[in-house]
Amino acid sequence: MTTFSVLRDQVLGDLAQHADPAYRELVRSRYNMDVSNFLGVRTSIIHRVANRRYEALRPLPVDERLAACDAMLEAGTYELKIAAFRWAHLCRNDFQANHLAVLAGWLARYVDDWIDCDDLCIHVLGEFFLRYPELAAETRAWIDSNNRWVRRGAAVALVLPARRGQQIALTFDIADLLLRDTDDLVQKAYGWLLKEASKSHPDEVFHFVMERRAVMSRTAFRYALEKLPADLRAQAMQR
Repeated sequence: MTTFSVLRDQVLGDLAQHADPAYRELVRSRYNMDVSNFLGVRTSIIHRVANRRYEALRPLPVDERLAACDAMLEAGTYELKIAAFRWAHLCRNDFQANHLAVLAGWLARYVDDWIDCDDLCIHVLGEFFLRYPELAAETRAWIDSNNRWVRRGAAVALVLPARRGQQIALTFDIADLLLRDTDDLVQKAYGWLLKEASKSHPDEVFHFVMERRAVMSRTAFRYALEKLPADLRAQAMQR
């Protein structure tokens, strides 16, 4: 862990050189984000730094690389979280089935904003479920969490599979389970998931939405319709 702490400090030093107070303030005002642990470094730069520093980790077993990610996440700095999720994404071809517990644990412990929620869930968990589709149903258990980011993650982690026409039955199950969630960011998440599913399964999404529009939030309803063919979207909008 000492080695990983040194590497973490090196990454932090690299990032600090690119801190931009104006960008920090822009993110605070535009996204209503808590910036107390945010340096103000743009994502493209974070990824560039992470990619370069990952070379020191590349020869290590995947469990050690994920332990290095843990060391980054425990620091609590936003940019280090995004760098850690980038490292995890670079590990994706070496994931084993047991690593789902690690990734889900990160979602519960370290995610505290929709931006890092979506970064972890799309690029890391989404890729994991493409590799291990039989484990995607584990997201059903996340629905009962008191943590809004875990519930949002249940939908967002399936966005990448749904975008590829996969996990459609599970997509509808998750949307049903989240149907009455009162959190706006969770509503947007399952609406987004339905939108992605509609690209390959427009009729199924149309019928799902029509059967539930009386109880579906307007936010989720609007998101779900965005990519439907024009004729189906027009029918759905009729009252």
